[in-house]
Amino acid sequence: MRHKSAGRLAAVASAALMLLGGAATSAQAAAPGLVLYSIDFSNPKERDNNDLPEPYGRIWLEAPWGRQTALWEHPDVDLNTPTLPRYPDDGPYTTRYVDHPVTQVCAFVGEDDTGINEDDVLADGCVPVDGSGSYTISTDEGSVTVNLYDV
Repeated sequence: MRHKSAGRLAAVASAALMLLGGAATSAQAAAPGLVLYSIDFSNPKERDNNDLPEPYGRIWLEAPWGRQTALWEHPDVDLNTPTLPRYPDDGPYTTRYVDHPVTQVCAFVGEDDTGINEDDVLADGCVPVDGSGSYTISTDEGSVTVNLYDV
């Protein structure tokens, strides 16, 4: 009886390690290292003077065990939240060093509508990362697209 329980436990542990090992291997191909990226903010409901979003919040890359590396952060400063349809706004991409494997990109980004209507939520959640590409996190009110050029 004892050998059967130990055998089952070993089989379950082996299967779990295989699953974790496969996930870690594909994620490790995506990091650690230098990440080249840009971010696009979209709010189709924006209707002020320039029709461009004023995003605030946080966007980050996440490891399988929850470790995070921020790609972009900005507080909500009401009337002083800057207009930013794209980050960086002065070049095609920016870089960040990530010292862990990357399995997902996450974002919680609001859009400031002080004095016009309620703030919109552009992104709230995470999507899996599978190497370079564009990853969009969206809500009914807008979206954030993280373009990973070299992961």
